[in-house]
Amino acid sequence: MKGHKLTQKDALKFIFAGNSIFTVENTKTGNRFTFKVKISKTPGFYFVSVLTSPDTYSYIGIIVNGLFTWGKKSHISENAQSVKVFQYIIDKLKSQSLPEFVEVWHEGRCGKCGKTLTVPSSIQNGLGPECIKTLSRQAKRDKFLELILS
Repeated sequence: MKGHKLTQKDALKFIFAGNSIFTVENTKTGNRFTFKVKISKTPGFYFVSVLTSPDTYSYIGIIVNGLFTWGKKSHISENAQSVKVFQYIIDKLKSQSLPEFVEVWHEGRCGKCGKTLTVPSSIQNGLGPECIKTLSRQAKRDKFLELILS
């Protein structure tokens, strides 16, 4: 797979950066899903979509204070595998118990601004050097991550 594998620690930071696109792959089965997580104007709210066709993301739900909830307005069933996989990934990352055969990848774009990453440390963690410094509400985001990890 083209892209860059994220560690469990970096994966949560990347996902909640504000404009992340990432792929989850089960290396045992080869199954994978690509998700987009965008921050809302309301603090603590994130919109979640899944890639359903080339360049088309379909809404599946929201994350509120670290808890994923399937969206009633979603055109994808709450029993769809993509919805279950997203819930599983968030739960496992929060508990830091993601199995080794499940990998989280980013495609080389900043999780906050979407620009191509060129600095090696940025490629590793998925956030550009300027965005990681100026990540809006960084202190609140870190507290938010601590809240959902506890």
